[in-house]
Amino acid sequence: MREGIIEPAPPDADEIRALATLGRLTRGALHELSNPLVALLGSAELALVDLQPGTKLHDRISLSHRTGTEVVEIVRALQGFVRLQGEPPQELSVGAAAADAVALVERVLPTHDVQLSTRGDATAVVGPGEIRCRLVDLLVAALEAVGQPGEIELVVANGIVTATGGGEIRF
Repeated sequence: MREGIIEPAPPDADEIRALATLGRLTRGALHELSNPLVALLGSAELALVDLQPGTKLHDRISLSHRTGTEVVEIVRALQGFVRLQGEPPQELSVGAAAADAVALVERVLPTHDVQLSTRGDATAVVGPGEIRCRLVDLLVAALEAVGQPGEIELVVANGIVTATGGGEIRF
């Protein structure tokens, strides 16, 4: 244990099994969330056309529409991440994958007080899903280590990605 930081206990077999099951449910859950969100956003857009701008009701429907749009963006980002998992290995830009991982983490986790960035590039032959998954894991671990406020930079050089706060991945 590092001074001032309480590290979580490693997951036990039951937790690992539950997380694996949750992962298998994710694709269907995202699809099921996506359909009603499209209906809600469409209804909000139609309602906004009929409402006088500046009224309380217009402002409330507008806020609902903006919030729904944010949720749709989260769902789409997670769907894109899930879709990549079965892709075969290919030559990829590690720097671009790191930037994609940062964008995903910023979209789905509360990182308001943590500055995330990337620097450098290299190429590696790896599956798009594998590289994104490993980079997101690295970022999440760095977020847990750094705390808020803070700064995390993914540095890509010579097939190695190093995160501020500790941790690295070799490709």
